[in-house]
Amino acid sequence: DVFQGNHNDHNGWLTRLENVFGSRGQSFAISQLNQLIGLCQDSEKKISATALNGLLTIIEAAKPRNELEASLAVQMAMCHYLATQAIRRAARVDQIPQFDSAGNMAVKLARTFTMQAEALAKMQRGGEQIVKVVHVHAGGQAVIGNVNAGANGAPGEGGSFEIERRPHAKGNLPAPAASPMQEVRCRDEEREAVPLAGSRG
Repeated sequence: DVFQGNHNDHNGWLTRLENVFGSRGQSFAISQLNQLIGLCQDSEKKISATALNGLLTIIEAAKPRNELEASLAVQMAMCHYLATQAIRRAARVDQIPQFDSAGNMAVKLARTFTMQAEALAKMQRGGEQIVKVVHVHAGGQAVIGNVNAGANGAPGEGGSFEIERRPHAKGNLPAPAASPMQEVRCRDEEREAVPLAGSRG
């Protein structure tokens, strides 16, 4: 554990603390540790070593590389701690207004934690963007979405590539009638019969 009552190697402990906060200076690491200590104190100023080491573990898992990333990681750890406290308080109260208040605060803190995690990940990526390049051959068509092959597993072989669950997707056409349909005649017997569409080549 990073935080305990006594340490035989004080310099080694300071070095470990610097590594947790991604810093090469003791002042920043100690200042952030004091912030966490203040959060883990009870009304009698007693420090919970278990809670404090838990917060330090979250920061260490974030792997901050500098003081800026470490500051965000510290906020994440403190936000997580307060969110769990709000959830615990919501579970203990028996009044609807108190439950709503604690529950709403827990939701806000949980959302903030997610936003902080995304911001830290973006910061550690250095603003890189992932671009996917798709090559489409001549006569082809690029489709974004889930694509299913036709009945025979490939285009042009009795099926077609279709987008799933789309109202405009092509359906299977009914089979042609077994016998030809009769010509449609009008009421005037002297007029010629109206040919059916597609009956002539």
